[in-house]
Amino acid sequence: MNEEKNKDSTEIQKDFEIDPESIVENIKEPSLWANLVLVIVFLILFSFIASFLWFITAVQVLFTLVTRKPNLNLVSFSKKLGTYLSQIISYVTYASEERPFPFNPFPESDEN
Repeated sequence: MNEEKNKDSTEIQKDFEIDPESIVENIKEPSLWANLVLVIVFLILFSFIASFLWFITAVQVLFTLVTRKPNLNLVSFSKKLGTYLSQIISYVTYASEERPFPFNPFPESDEN
């Protein structure tokens, strides 16, 4: 039983060994640096859009106070913006390799 544990732990250690040569090769890869720059740009854009949501919310509250219903154009735009923010989150967390707008079309809303 002990031998099996040692064997399993040895295999796990092999999976996590760090090869200095491969690290150097990865660091020299230009696409890695380009991707890193894009991640930073999208994080800055995400922060700007998150701040812009305060403005959209304030305008929507005003519309609701005046007309007793939200502005449908802003609702539609907000849905698209939410989908776009979701795409940015997926890209910067490496959950998706698909680059968000402007590298792909601006998303349509998920709901109709």
